[in-house]
Amino acid sequence: MTVTALRESPRAPGRYAVTISDGRSFIVGVAALVDSGATLVGATLGARALAILVRDAAVSDLVAQALGMLARGRRTRRELELRLRRRQPETILIEAALDRLAASGVLSDEDVARAEASSRLRRGQAPTLVRQTLRSKGVTGRDADAAVADAIADDAFDELSACRTAADQRARSLASLDPVVARRRLIGFLQRRGFGGAVIRAVLDEQQRKAAAP
Repeated sequence: MTVTALRESPRAPGRYAVTISDGRSFIVGVAALVDSGATLVGATLGARALAILVRDAAVSDLVAQALGMLARGRRTRRELELRLRRRQPETILIEAALDRLAASGVLSDEDVARAEASSRLRRGQAPTLVRQTLRSKGVTGRDADAAVADAIADDAFDELSACRTAADQRARSLASLDPVVARRRLIGFLQRRGFGGAVIRAVLDEQQRKAAAP
């Protein structure tokens, strides 16, 4: 095989489109060009050189796909990995692509965890549920705990107050139900939001005292 065309990619600045004599084209980085010897038109490529180009082009394609996913919303490394697996069965290539993104600072589970923790606490989720959600996204326990702790401190989050607000809002939609049914559904709702039993009981006791007050 020989290199028949070589130019910088108009779609990926800093990367190069290499066309070889069998008609295939690869978008690769400078390191792959040098390692493969595909630095000049007419250069001869052996099996090893071709493998370098194929691998780097595959990783570059995965990077582009992952960037598209990140442009649509926050994603952890684990979330990106699971999505990329639907398109690429070779996990070693996925790992290389994600490593490249992490090295460039584009992919950071710590940044995602901090943003997610702050957003979810502001929406009224309890810290326990936020931690569980972050862990399900692939964030380590240490990073999840740190993110939630930072968000609580930064936003002056108060779990009792958050539970009270959520309970008051939900109670209004349950007002037409039998009191026993309404209470059971309210408890289930608050539990799903991650609030603990002691906090839920305190809030429900407050509601009961208010309802009994003259």
